Amino acid sequence: MTVTAAPRELRPDQIQDLGRLFYKERRCIHGGEPGTGKTPTICVLQRARWDKHGHRTLWLMPMKLLEKNLDEALLWGEWGEDEVVILDGPVEPRHLAAKVVLMGYTRFELSSEAFSPEQGFYAVDIDEWHKAFGGHESKRTQALYRWCARRGKDLWFVPMTGTSYNGRPSTVYPAIQVIEPRYYGTPEAFDMMHNIVDPWSRKVVGHDNLDRLEAILSKHSIKRLWSEVHGPEELVVEIARCRMNERQRKAYETFRETALLELEQFFVDGTKPGVAFTRARQIMEHPNAFPDLVNPGQWVDICPGETPGKLEEFGDDCEKLTSLARPLLAYAALKPQQRQMLDVARAAGRRAEIINGDTSPKQAGEIDKAFIAGRLDTIIGSPRVADCGFNWQFCGAKEVQDVLFVSMDYQDTAFFQAYKRAMREARRSALRIKISTYVDSIDQHIMRLTKRKSQDAAKVERGRVVMPW
Repeated sequence: MTVTAAPRELRPDQIQDLGRLFYKERRCIHGGEPGTGKTPTICVLQRARWDKHGHRTLWLMPMKLLEKNLDEALLWGEWGEDEVVILDGPVEPRHLAAKVVLMGYTRFELSSEAFSPEQGFYAVDIDEWHKAFGGHESKRTQALYRWCARRGKDLWFVPMTGTSYNGRPSTVYPAIQVIEPRYYGTPEAFDMMHNIVDPWSRKVVGHDNLDRLEAILSKHSIKRLWSEVHGPEELVVEIARCRMNERQRKAYETFRETALLELEQFFVDGTKPGVAFTRARQIMEHPNAFPDLVNPGQWVDICPGETPGKLEEFGDDCEKLTSLARPLLAYAALKPQQRQMLDVARAAGRRAEIINGDTSPKQAGEIDKAFIAGRLDTIIGSPRVADCGFNWQFCGAKEVQDVLFVSMDYQDTAFFQAYKRAMREARRSALRIKISTYVDSIDQHIMRLTKRKSQDAAKVERGRVVMPW
């Protein structure tokens, strides 16, 4: 087995990680930050498992990464074409005969029992772990527990994510439970250790003993920082303060107080946003395409003839960057807002496309390749969909220098992962990050609470950056 694959080779730190995963720790979180090169190490590890032990691997990931990671596996693992396959349907004999089987998370949940130890399947690698296995009670996590338990001490388990801690301590529990269940034993014991519960309402109001989580993760994680591999990060963060128009502000104030109460609660306990918060945000972000509450599926314009402040700001940015011939990444949390941004970008002369939850894996792959080749110069994305796996530092020969957040996601990890799409190797220039907010709105509260989450994450994971505002 060789650790080189023409025309590339592993860096010394990647070879060190490979040795740890192969010789020392079969169960270990690969927590390298985005852009530090986790994938090549894992591909060579998969080959080493087969060459030395005859152990086959299941590799789980978001659907949009299947084709990309298939190419990576063939390159770095030096496999034949029939030895690495994608499972996206019923399990066939060719899947059971393959050395590495790539699949989405849901496909694993449905098909995991077909891949038994008797057939040589002892390893599971999980790309973007934080997007799929953050809840102990989910059917998907329970299927993973059962699959891992059948392998006993022969299990190879490598979850891959630069953000193991995803908003609250319970998101770390499933990985710890597989790696070493004796730390906590049960999710109830975990919650008693780390949740602060209001004695009257019995609701979670905060978290404690994060230093214990930090000690456990430090022992069982590989942590490669982008700055250690490529040098210091050069970020220029700009906060744009926009104003709502008069009708927009009046409609927003109707839901304001209740929305703030709902926001505080679901940020702490992980529940879904309430109706008031959802309506307030829709009024803020896309008042010209507000959902018709009488005729579901239809849209109404509650501010006819007026352009929202954020959309106007985005339009100005598009025109400036078009005149400078600079590529652009832009993120927004709501789909109607993304569609409006697409129209504005194209009107400004941008060659733009959207990647969100409505975009098929095939379409996302085509948009990704078009941007990298320079045929597109703008990608408008949902932070939770376009925040992993994509390498968008370069658009053709031009380096991306601008990342815009027209509206923010609730998770600090989505922000971190999203701007890291433009930081895949050492940069030639500083990266400008612009965040648009409305004056005197829930935007400030979202930013405050995501910063609080990032402060907790920084206590648990070495190298996690507190939100820069």
